[in-house]
Amino acid sequence: MTDTHEPPTANGTAQIPKKHILLNAFDMFTPGHLSPGQWKNPSDRSTTKFESLDYWINLAKLLEKGGINALFLADTYGGYDTYEGSLDECVRRGAQWPVGDPVIPISAMAAVTKNLAFGITASTSFEPPFLLAKRFSTLDHLTRGRIGWNIVTSWKKSAFKAIGLDNPIEHDQRYEQADEYLRVLYKLWNASWTPSAIQLDPSSDIYSDPSQVRQINHSGKYFQLSTPHIVPPSPQRTPFLFQAGTSSAGSEFATTHAEAVFVSSHSPSVLAPKVQKLRELARQKGRDPASLKVFATFTPIVGRTEEEARAKYEEARKNASVIGGSVLFAGWTGIDISQFADLDQEISVSDSKEKNKILSILDNFTTPSEEVPRWTPRVVAERAAIGGLGPVAVGTAEQVAEEMERWVREADVDGFNVAYVTTPGTFEEVVKLLVPELRRRGLYPEQEAEGAEAWTAREKVYGRGQRGLREDHVGRKYDWDVYVEEEPFKAPTEEEAREENAEA
Repeated sequence: MTDTHEPPTANGTAQIPKKHILLNAFDMFTPGHLSPGQWKNPSDRSTTKFESLDYWINLAKLLEKGGINALFLADTYGGYDTYEGSLDECVRRGAQWPVGDPVIPISAMAAVTKNLAFGITASTSFEPPFLLAKRFSTLDHLTRGRIGWNIVTSWKKSAFKAIGLDNPIEHDQRYEQADEYLRVLYKLWNASWTPSAIQLDPSSDIYSDPSQVRQINHSGKYFQLSTPHIVPPSPQRTPFLFQAGTSSAGSEFATTHAEAVFVSSHSPSVLAPKVQKLRELARQKGRDPASLKVFATFTPIVGRTEEEARAKYEEARKNASVIGGSVLFAGWTGIDISQFADLDQEISVSDSKEKNKILSILDNFTTPSEEVPRWTPRVVAERAAIGGLGPVAVGTAEQVAEEMERWVREADVDGFNVAYVTTPGTFEEVVKLLVPELRRRGLYPEQEAEGAEAWTAREKVYGRGQRGLREDHVGRKYDWDVYVEEEPFKAPTEEEAREENAEA
C-alpha cells in the first residue's frame, strides 16, 4: 500500500512519484486524551468508551472506510500528580483519567474490519517478557497479522507505586532493560518454532513436532527464562514495532529496535534535526534509514469552509480544560506551572523539578521556534489544552493537507498520529474531507478494491509480502535457523566495575 504510481504528464514524461503519507488515528481508553475537557461537547462520545463496545466498533468501521493505516492506542499505568503536587486535578478534569485497558476492545474491532491495523501501547517495566509475548502473538493470530506494539519504558512514579515499587527505574537503565526485554521476545517469537512445526497429522496423532519447537534458555542481567514460546508462529511473528521518544537513550533504542518512531513537536524546524539524527543512527547500525518511519502528532480541525473550521476551533476553546492541559504538561515535563506567580515568565529546562519525566517532550516544549518564540505558563496553558502541545491545523481540507505536506517536506516525517478534539467528530472530518483531498494530491493510497487480499500491519508500511521483520533488523539475528544460545550473564566483580566506571 506504500507503492506510489503517477500517470504520465501531457508531454509523455513520467511525474516524480510522491511519497504516500501514513495516517494513524490516535486514541486512548479515556475521556480526555490530548484535548481534555472536550467531553463537554454534546457531539463528543469519549465518555461512552467504558459503556460498551459500541464506541470502539463504530470507530473501527469508520477508520476502515477511510483507509486509515492503524488505530494507535496510547496507555498509561498511573495518574499525573505533578500539578499542585496532587492527583486531584487529574481526576477532577478527566485528564487521561480514568484509563481502561487498550487490549480489550481489539478483537471486537478486528472482527468488523479487514485492513485496519492496531498499535497497542504496552510497557517493558511491569510484566515478564513471556506474558507480553503470549498476548501479542495471540492478538496477531486473531487479527490475521494486524498488530503493532508501541514500546514504552514507564517513568511515572504513580505507576510504579501501583505495582508496589517506590521509585521508577533510572532513565537510561530503563532502556538498557528494555533492550534485553526485546531480545528475549525475539527469541520467543522468532527462534522457538519452525514454520512447519504444526503438523496436523491425524493418522499419526501429531499436532506439532517437538523437534521443531525449541526451548529458549535466557539468563540475562534483568530477565531469566527457560521455556519454548507457548503460542505457535503468528502471521507476522513479531508485531510491527513502534517506539516513542528522541532522548539520547531513546534514540539509540529506537534505531536498534523500532520500525516506526512516534514523535511530538510544535514545530517542524525543531523536529527536523531529531529526525535527521534518527535516520543517521539507523544508517550507522546497518539499517536503511528510509525504513525507519517517523510519525508526528497532528491535530486537525477541518471544515468545509475556513469559517466553519474556525467556528469548530472556537467551540473547542470554549470546552477546553486549561487546567487539564496543564496537568498533562506538568506530568510530561516535570514543570508545575501552578507554582509560577508570573504567567509570562519564560519556562526553561531548569524549571523541571521532577526526576521522572519524558526528556524528549521536556526538550521539545522548552525549545523556542518561529511558531512559539517564548514558552511561558500562559502559552502552555493555552496550547496544552487542545492537541497536547502538538500542531493544531485549522482550516479547509486543502489548507490542512498543505500543512501536512509542509511537515513532511520540512521535518522529513513519514506520517502522522492524528489526535482528536472530539471523537468521532475529528475522525469523521479526516475520513470524509481530509483523506479525499490527500488522495487528490497523490499523497494517500486509494481505497482497496472489494475482494482484495488483506494486508498485515507491516505490509501496509513496507509493501506486500513483508510480513516479518526486514532483513536489516536486529530481530532477524534470532531466526530459528541462525539462532545461537547466549552465555549466561555474569555480574562484574567489584574490581571490574571500578575499572568500567573509571573508563566511563
